[in-house]
Amino acid sequence: MGEKISVIVPIYKVEQYLNRCVDSIINQTYTNLEIILVDDGSPDNCPKICDEYAKIDDRIKVIHKENGGLSDARNAGLEIATGDYIAFVDSDDWVHKDMYRILYENIIKNKADIAECSTKKVEEYEEDFNLKEEFEVNIYSKEKSMKALIHEDIVQQTVWNKLYKRELVDDLLFEKGKFHEDEFWTYKVIDRCNCLVHIDIEMYYYFQRQDSIMGQDYSIKRLDALEGRYNRYLYIKQKYPVFIYEAKLNLFYLCIYYLQQALKSVDKSQYKRSYDIIKKYIKNINFNIKDYKKMKFREFMWFFISKISLKKCCEIRNYLNIGV
Repeated sequence: MGEKISVIVPIYKVEQYLNRCVDSIINQTYTNLEIILVDDGSPDNCPKICDEYAKIDDRIKVIHKENGGLSDARNAGLEIATGDYIAFVDSDDWVHKDMYRILYENIIKNKADIAECSTKKVEEYEEDFNLKEEFEVNIYSKEKSMKALIHEDIVQQTVWNKLYKRELVDDLLFEKGKFHEDEFWTYKVIDRCNCLVHIDIEMYYYFQRQDSIMGQDYSIKRLDALEGRYNRYLYIKQKYPVFIYEAKLNLFYLCIYYLQQALKSVDKSQYKRSYDIIKKYIKNINFNIKDYKKMKFREFMWFFISKISLKKCCEIRNYLNIGV
């Protein structure tokens, strides 16, 4: 039996999905788990369901707390976790039965600090499938991990498809009261690791439901993601200046994306507020002549149009169905 893994599950108003999530964790082929169910003041039957699970599996710990949001619930779990490794699962999602075994084995084999698997977006429940016997494993240094995170090609922003060595996250709490809380957290963890390994198998099932935070209509609170991404840009500028151009371009396109979303919103009052916020972020990106020379033609075209009219740029992209 390997070292203990603490799996933290924040729970709020997911009564119809909770069994599916918890069952997928307790049925892991890697059994040395500490499963921390954090009832974040859920008003439905989730608290009762959590307590029933604790009666049948002594690996389960339950926290009942006042509602404080996803970040606060994760922080509460971190405070009592005793595992050598830390993992997170959102309570409407579920994981493949071999996920933690494969992540752990690859951390040990590659002397890594973080292991990450691919994810699968699903709209309905799917049974576990047989995994490929051979799969691609990508090993990244800290610098390559940060670059891959900026490019969002292999290393993902999400916290829940990963397994972390305990010392990486011990004193690193999530920002309370934020949407897109992962944006404020993941880059700091990457900065602490020496090696990250990515396993190219879809083992985390990300459930798409309309009543989730991300399934709801556009809200200006979603611009918290820009705050987190801007903070990351400043962090990159200070600690990884070689990647500053990529960080600028990534932030620019995220600004464009959210303004496109605001334009499509039924609530037009949110557009003006969103526009003012996004305009400030774009103004602070500070592209220079060297950056312009690095841009591909298409990138320069959108940047040029945005300088003429940011709104028109986003209207054109929406009309052409680009980036949405």
